[in-house]
Amino acid sequence: MSTARRVPAPGWLTIGEEPQPAGSITDCVILRNAGVSLVTLEHGDIDAAAHDATGLYTRDTRHLSRLRLTLGGVEPILLDASQSGAVFSAVFTNPPMADPAGTVVPGRALVIRRRRVVRRGVAESLTISNYAPGTQRFEVRIEFDADFRDIFEVRGLQRRSPRGAADVLAGRSGVRYRYTGADGVTRRTSLRFDPPPAALAPGAAVYQLALEPRETVVIEVRVGVDGERERSPLPLVVARVQAEERAFLEGLARFQCDYEPLTHAAERALLDIAALRTRFEDTEFIAAGVPWFDTLFGRDSLLTGIFLAPFAPRLLGAALQVLARYQAREQDPASDAAPGKIPHELRWGELARAGDVPFGRYYGSVDATPLFLLAAQEYLAWTGDLAAIRELWPALAAAARWCLGELERYGGVIAYERRSAAGLENQGWKDSHDAIRWPDGRLVAPPIALVEVQAYAWAGLQAFADLAAACGQPDPGAARAASQLLVVLDERFGLPGLGFALCLERAREPVPTPASNTGHVLWAGAANRARAAAAAARAFQSDLFSGWGIRTLGAGVVGYNPLGYHTGSVWPHDNAIFLAGLRRYGFDDLALQLGTAFIEAALAFPAYRIPELYCGDPRELRLVPTPYPVASRPQAWAAASLPYVLAALLGVRPAGPRTLAITRPLLPPPLRWARLSNLRFADAAIDLAFRRGASGVAVEVEDVRGDVAVLLTDNWPATGLHARLP
Repeated sequence: MSTARRVPAPGWLTIGEEPQPAGSITDCVILRNAGVSLVTLEHGDIDAAAHDATGLYTRDTRHLSRLRLTLGGVEPILLDASQSGAVFSAVFTNPPMADPAGTVVPGRALVIRRRRVVRRGVAESLTISNYAPGTQRFEVRIEFDADFRDIFEVRGLQRRSPRGAADVLAGRSGVRYRYTGADGVTRRTSLRFDPPPAALAPGAAVYQLALEPRETVVIEVRVGVDGERERSPLPLVVARVQAEERAFLEGLARFQCDYEPLTHAAERALLDIAALRTRFEDTEFIAAGVPWFDTLFGRDSLLTGIFLAPFAPRLLGAALQVLARYQAREQDPASDAAPGKIPHELRWGELARAGDVPFGRYYGSVDATPLFLLAAQEYLAWTGDLAAIRELWPALAAAARWCLGELERYGGVIAYERRSAAGLENQGWKDSHDAIRWPDGRLVAPPIALVEVQAYAWAGLQAFADLAAACGQPDPGAARAASQLLVVLDERFGLPGLGFALCLERAREPVPTPASNTGHVLWAGAANRARAAAAAARAFQSDLFSGWGIRTLGAGVVGYNPLGYHTGSVWPHDNAIFLAGLRRYGFDDLALQLGTAFIEAALAFPAYRIPELYCGDPRELRLVPTPYPVASRPQAWAAASLPYVLAALLGVRPAGPRTLAITRPLLPPPLRWARLSNLRFADAAIDLAFRRGASGVAVEVEDVRGDVAVLLTDNWPATGLHARLP
């Protein structure tokens, strides 16, 4: 695979979006574990000269830009490659080849087995066996390099600060690279070879081998980053990683059903979340996605936590805590910061630290702050952990003040307009510069009041009022503002046929563009029934519903592109939100239709790994969803979407402090039964079984470990995220 390197104009950021990578990573192998990511070609090689994205990354820095295996310069033939979590294996053989002296190695004489695991860098073994009848003499060459490029450079940014040179020191069995960036931070990469090669220099380790028939040799390669390197034998490292994965899963709820691929897909989704766990200094979080967004994002963390609340509510609690820590406390136009705002993203790479990009600590998100309030109530609904809410109280109060201030600033709505020329032009979840447009293709002029943000703010302020009462600090102003916003949402955004406008241009004029945003209004519970019915029906017209999911933008809009990042693609998290909204309002047939399409799409991806997004091509054009060429994977809210869809279809929701409701459970075809075990609610664990019968889906409470009740109901419960119908 070859990708041309894109050289953007120096002023790339003024159009208001982060740079988008060129080429495709669809066929790349991606391993991720404990803050380290590895992107390789399908046979396991890293070659940034041939494919820009490949490399070993941590904290937005590419620590290895080349790791290429050849037999005397000849590429071995890949026979098979497979991946399981952070473990990769591949099998090769050799083509017929001869050295410069004419010594011939016949084809398929050698079998090369590559096995590697990502943990504190990379641990790899190359096992080479001779199956020919005679002695085979050949050269094994391992080429390597470390360019220390920032992820923004990999994505296409032309850096402004000067780039220094890396220092290289080669010894008998290892090489060390050291690079001091424009931010003053020194970054290190080390490679160690066992046994020591016949020749080792910066750039290559060379082994001269002579293998007798049936003889095998093993070469160990260890790559360390910033002083971290695995020293244990490879089987032990693999066993540790697999044990860590099992321990993570054992602490979560588990979904099983009679359709084995779906059971595996649900487990794969949770393992992707495990892979994205990150610790840096004294901060822990779930990174947004590999390789482009492998860091802390506010919106992504909150939605991922909400999605996984039935499976692992502690992840939502951790997201609230870390985002409260980085909440803005002062005005800073350069980073779009204002007191009370929840961060959009935080980065620790060289260019972010040096100020070449504004995203080191960046607050250009209009929705993360109301989502923070909404998520806090959702956490309390699932856990009953009022002590955590009390600890978060200063951050919650500051977030509510920001929401109230923005409502006053923009005449009763929350809108955005970037304050920094280097910031994001669009600041909702669809944050590419061309995402928000009129039906005739014109870009909407700021300040822009997105419809879903008003729904989040309504739910968030209402949640804050409830949390304030629970903490003994009643705040009637928040409840009044929420009531007023609900009227504004209906009167200023409501449109016949669409349900709601996409947004208000200049915070005044409704933009009647068909888009997926309306589903978020249903999810938050902010629509009256007539508006909800119109929005639901409109989403399943052919210009929005592709057959694999609901598109971000209607196909009839000028500027629609099924390959567009936010202008016609299908996003799993967006569809999961829409589905939960349909369930909330009782549109169960549509929810089942969307859920079935969602699951069929998820099962069509390799190894059931759900990517960040996929293309909006109509389903009748392809047997599987068209991949989006540079979609992140694993990606947090995409992975979390499948468990959330399953929980929403099964109708599992809190109904009170110690009451769990199961509302109108649905089983998508071809399922006959499903089981949700170790469901976490309050301080209890619950096992539930669902079976399809002649009159619907029956529910059996198999076990309850703790003092909680399970309620079967036809009405969606009025607690937590979906607190009230307007």
